Amino acid sequence: MDKIYVFCDSAADIPQELVEKYEIDIIPERITHEGRTFREYFDMTPQAYWDLLESSPEIPTTAQITPTQVYECYERAHKAGCTHVVGIIINAAGSGGYQSCGIARDMFYEEYGTDMRIELIDSQTYTYIYGRVVVDLCRMRDAGDAFDDIVHIARARLARSEAVLGVYTLKHLKKSGRISGGAAFVGEALGLKPISLVCAGTVEVIDKARGEKNLIPKVLAQVAKRAVQPEKQTAVLLYGKIAPEKLDTIERALREELHFSDVVRTPIGISVTTNTGPQAFAVAYFGAQRPVD
Repeated sequence: MDKIYVFCDSAADIPQELVEKYEIDIIPERITHEGRTFREYFDMTPQAYWDLLESSPEIPTTAQITPTQVYECYERAHKAGCTHVVGIIINAAGSGGYQSCGIARDMFYEEYGTDMRIELIDSQTYTYIYGRVVVDLCRMRDAGDAFDDIVHIARARLARSEAVLGVYTLKHLKKSGRISGGAAFVGEALGLKPISLVCAGTVEVIDKARGEKNLIPKVLAQVAKRAVQPEKQTAVLLYGKIAPEKLDTIERALREELHFSDVVRTPIGISVTTNTGPQAFAVAYFGAQRPVD
């Protein structure tokens, strides 16, 4: 019988209670600020990181997971007598974490042989957009599903995973170099708030809202256009340092106007807010099926 070990990087932003419930091995990304290094989630919460971003004149340095960290994860799985290992990792187009996992796999096979099968999945996305699929994978594992079936379904769900992201201020996009200082100046002067689609390994601006009051309706309109059969799926409301009443407004609209079956909330970690700043939110959902790699 398959004994399956599940791991991912901390950028998946999986709530701690689910990490513990499903015994997910989380490999932490690292944050360095003013000479001090922190492990995401282990030493610093998303909320503490938001405060750091707002108070610091410079953006903290973030570091992807390393081959050594991943190799140790594989050794833990081997020591536990696992026959299979599967990891879902942050978008390989935006981070070297997936490459680190492949390097570590080669090192492990050279040392221990290939009896323990290791399957790696590039999520092609960020935050709990893929973290939720990690949790789904664990539920299938615990239900006794076969390893190949679990991996296939996880890949298929990731190929439908999307999110629409709204950002309230251009300050951090300018600071991170995502937009030029001139574009930020003009955008702020006009009150423009970018709306981006996170999909298939890319983050693309698809709309702009003029003024804060128009950002939530415009994000919801984009979600309504793209979500497939919302009445049969759960939306994920990802949030940074956003007023609770705004989050309540978004959740209510997702339930009552867009007719999602359920809505869960979870904070956004360092992989997204380092670039967007903490004043951002996103709605993740399942869209149209794309080809599965």
